[in-house]
Amino acid sequence: MGSIDILIRNARVFTVNASQPWAEAVGVEGDKIAFVGSDEEAAALAGPKTKVLDAGGRLVLPGFIDAHVHCLSAHQIYFWADLTPASSQEELLKAIERHASAHPEHRLVGGFGYRYMAVMAGGKLPGRSVLDKVVSDRPVWLMSYDGWTACTNSRFVEIAQNRLGDAFDRMPGVERDPQTGQPTGVFYKTDELEPILDDLSASGTDVVYEGLKLVIDDMVRWGVTSFHDVGAMNMQHLETYARLRRNGELKARVYLAMQYARKQSDEQVKEFDQARSQYSDEWIRVGAVKLFIDGVEDSHTAAMLEPYADQPDVKGDTIYPPEEFDRIIENLDRMGFQCVTHSCGDRGVRVVLDAYEKAALRNGPRERRHRIEHVEMVSPDDIPRFKALGVIPSMQPLHAHLSTTPFDEAYGRALGPERLQRSFPWRSMVESGARLSFSSDWPVADMNPFLGIHTALTRGGLPGPHNTIGLEDAIKGYTINAAYALFEEDLKGSIEVGKLADMIVLSDDLFRISKDAVKNVEPLLTIVGGRVVYRSGRLDA
Repeated sequence: MGSIDILIRNARVFTVNASQPWAEAVGVEGDKIAFVGSDEEAAALAGPKTKVLDAGGRLVLPGFIDAHVHCLSAHQIYFWADLTPASSQEELLKAIERHASAHPEHRLVGGFGYRYMAVMAGGKLPGRSVLDKVVSDRPVWLMSYDGWTACTNSRFVEIAQNRLGDAFDRMPGVERDPQTGQPTGVFYKTDELEPILDDLSASGTDVVYEGLKLVIDDMVRWGVTSFHDVGAMNMQHLETYARLRRNGELKARVYLAMQYARKQSDEQVKEFDQARSQYSDEWIRVGAVKLFIDGVEDSHTAAMLEPYADQPDVKGDTIYPPEEFDRIIENLDRMGFQCVTHSCGDRGVRVVLDAYEKAALRNGPRERRHRIEHVEMVSPDDIPRFKALGVIPSMQPLHAHLSTTPFDEAYGRALGPERLQRSFPWRSMVESGARLSFSSDWPVADMNPFLGIHTALTRGGLPGPHNTIGLEDAIKGYTINAAYALFEEDLKGSIEVGKLADMIVLSDDLFRISKDAVKNVEPLLTIVGGRVVYRSGRLDA
């Protein structure tokens, strides 16, 4: 080994490598890690051209891997009204009115982030009759914090009806007035509306391009060096990432899942295969297909084994009948795809586990690593099945904290106290031997991994302290286990010789501060492939 290009010294390096957990120095050649060891050993490797970074005794970790984000489907929220602070329907309407007035050039008046209980009036979300009084000349689309429910005005409803024709009348997830049968303007998760939203939100690929740049800049600011975008809809989406890379603006690595719509054609599935062949390197890789089996507890759309506590006649429905879902999974599994399925409810989780198990029996053995996303509720009987079937629980710790905020009593009311204690079973998963992977689900939750780690350690106020986990397990969830969930544990997720030089230097040592202080930690330096992509200015090196 010649002289190294970059040397990080005087550090506390937590490598997430069981055979060498701690080190003082890391050396980088090109885009790979070339040395991990002591300061004394590293000194002999530094040459006249070596850039030496003195970490000042600070903690160095592998770069975080966010295994579930929605960059392609949510980049537009950077150009929408922020509805997160709205504590009443009146505040929401004022925010939309201000945003519409400030942006007459927008074809669609968009908003994101409202909490269900905060903006309801008389037990109802604001539909077309309310929103028309604020904006009537352009379509309005207001997305809830969890990305599951949209409130729209009459103009949006008219556009959707004209675009979809008879299919609109058959579409699930459309709230209708019980007396007139007409759509109220409130929509639950509906794949058919997403192309309409894309057309109205963007005037071309440049809007997507600029939005993705903003998202990725925020990611590296929080130490995220790789992420899994679970919302790619077409080849044009993938080309936008490729263009970012060609222009030197792709600062973090991306693994992509193509999104499976309910009425997916054979030609579109063939396009998934084309995408997988075309994008398959260390910067951009397609390897998964994203599906949905149910919704979310807040809106009573998650499929539950037992009725909701506040609606005892409702259990929630699966999006597909189990037999149809089994066939879809079997086909995608036969094609060699990793299946990544949204499921929040315990009945939804069981249907997905059953489908994965049947596909493995029918298609024969291989390394599948199918995943279930969220897994907020799961029957204790089904927890051991994750390890037994090799299924990855891909979970978002910060969702637990969000579920206890003052503006979202809906989650606790829906589940009731006993199920609330069992929700988000992180420790149960770890103790069962499952490879627990963590992520943010941005923009549903903040992309800051330290907030997620803090919640994993404390439950963030959610009942059920028995399901907290320790710091090392939480870090693994955002590093080596997330890499495993992307089939990339040999490339990244730990600081080892030969792996990609993706690392972060932190403001505070997670191992030497209180649990409560973890949420205030931030990266001072983010390195991807040996290149500094973020520097806070606080690191004197």
